[in-house]
Amino acid sequence: MFRNICWLLVLLFAFSGLTFLPAQTARHNDDAEVQAMKSDVQRMRVMLNQLRTNLAFVDTTQSPLKHQFELEADMWQMTLDQMDRRIAVMESSRQQPEPRK
Repeated sequence: MFRNICWLLVLLFAFSGLTFLPAQTARHNDDAEVQAMKSDVQRMRVMLNQLRTNLAFVDTTQSPLKHQFELEADMWQMTLDQMDRRIAVMESSRQQPEPRK
C-alpha cells in the first residue's frame, strides 16, 4: 500500500511539471496548415490543367491509354474537391470562438 502511494506521488510530481501550449499556438499552427494546403491545391490545379491540356493533343481516337489519362484527371479533380472541402471545414472551425473556461 505504501509502495502504491509512493508511485502515485512520483507520477503526480512528474506530471506537475508539464505545461500545456495555449490555444493560440495551436490556432497559429492551424492557420499555417490551411495556408499551406491552399497553396498545394493551387499548384495541383495548375498541374491538372496542364494534364488536361496535354490530353487534348492526344490522338482523337479513344484508346485505352487516353481513357486511363482521363480517369486519372477525374480522380485528381475529385481529390482536389475533397481538399477544398477540408479547407472549408478547417476555416469554419477556426472562425468559431473557443469556449470560455
